[in-house]
Amino acid sequence: MMTHSKHPRALSVFFFTEMWERYGFYVIQSLLALYLSMHFGLDDARTYTLVGSFTALTYISPIVGGWIADNLLGQKNSVLFGAIILFIAYLQLAFDKTPQNMLVALAIIAVGTGLLKPNIASLLGRQYAENDPKRDSGFTIYYLGITSGIILGTTLPDKIQQNLGWSICFLSASFGLFLACLTFLVGKKRYHIPDYAHIKWNPIVNYIMAVLVILGFLVASYLVLANAELADLFFTLIVVLALGFIFVVAFREDGVQRRKTLAFLLLCVVSMFFWALYFQMFMSLTLFINRVVEPRFYGILLTPPNYVTIQSLGMLFFGYFLQKLWARQSLANIAFSTSVKFSAAMILMLLAYLLIVSSLSDYHSALKVSPALIILAYLVISAAELMLSPIGLSAVTHLVSPNVVSTMMGIFYVSLGLGGFLAGKMAEISAITPQMQDLGLIKFQYYQAFFSLAAVLAVAVIFTLVITVVIKRMVPSVEMDASVLEV
Repeated sequence: MMTHSKHPRALSVFFFTEMWERYGFYVIQSLLALYLSMHFGLDDARTYTLVGSFTALTYISPIVGGWIADNLLGQKNSVLFGAIILFIAYLQLAFDKTPQNMLVALAIIAVGTGLLKPNIASLLGRQYAENDPKRDSGFTIYYLGITSGIILGTTLPDKIQQNLGWSICFLSASFGLFLACLTFLVGKKRYHIPDYAHIKWNPIVNYIMAVLVILGFLVASYLVLANAELADLFFTLIVVLALGFIFVVAFREDGVQRRKTLAFLLLCVVSMFFWALYFQMFMSLTLFINRVVEPRFYGILLTPPNYVTIQSLGMLFFGYFLQKLWARQSLANIAFSTSVKFSAAMILMLLAYLLIVSSLSDYHSALKVSPALIILAYLVISAAELMLSPIGLSAVTHLVSPNVVSTMMGIFYVSLGLGGFLAGKMAEISAITPQMQDLGLIKFQYYQAFFSLAAVLAVAVIFTLVITVVIKRMVPSVEMDASVLEV
């Protein structure tokens, strides 16, 4: 544990493990739309559907990984298994680039991510005492580790792909997972990181059941990726199951904890809206930049993944100041409420889309779009993400009961996944057909699409402000709590 002046020593383990895991993941995430469009020649609609389903699966899978950790393997074993599975998937992509294998590899990546992500965040959350004022600051530092991995994963692989091809690019992702696994193995031994799941340990039974659950989800993931209609049914079922679990848990809890659990549910709803627009960076915005944005800015070549790098650099810049701000406010017991931070995130996201729409205001011109406003929009998105994602992770570990923390962390990631799936659906309004060759027409199509997304965001901002008021009235007992929702 830690004092009020220091973070836990094991924070560095979580920082670097997630940094290398995110490197591997973003090799795939940042290049997937381009890979599908350029290497396999898929049309925009199919590309967006596949990227949306894959993104959704990688964030919904933590509910399975969280359940496995809580009931079968514990958090530490789940993190290690996830890292090994991801290592294998990236190797598979590197050495077999057939369409069928690609779907299998993407399904395996979803499974591995589900085992690793919720459980490493849960382990970090339990390193802090229940009312430790450093919690939000610690999760922001942890999130900077994630951001560092994203920066590496959106700069280096792009250059590797251009010079050495897709195989070496994907091979670098597997190397990243090797480093993640090594970091966690050494760190958990050195700092004696404990598990927090209370499970009956029977190696044969537990491992067999875990393998069966993993294989079941792997098959389901493959079928979802291969069949768009099945994907709609699958994600609808996920919504029903997640809601059902939250309501069952809330029903079994006492009054105060029940209201905190329901407040957690409302934050998940806000989160879904946010990520639906955020994930356009890997869908409609990726192909938009590739097609109609001037590739050089003051002589510097900027590819679509490099814009994600800019967004991540913005997170490092803003994160440095925000984690200090959260720490000072926590110590003074005047922290912004989580719900207010979520509202600020939605407002900033709306501003970013208005900047993108403004960049297309001269859509009649035959010239490509200047990168200036797009770069500024991505920097605004970085500030928006810091106002929502690390704060949300911190709130989960504090709001929910400890005996279901990994599963609830998984459900928080479900909100990201549903946002990713919704992002794929929303991106289809920007689809460019092969017959559309005129640059002016393409720009006008993107102008209409992003204007529509900005309108959706405006409604979502109003909804989020209403949610904030509701949460404040639901849980007045934690109004002065420094590290969770001030309500």
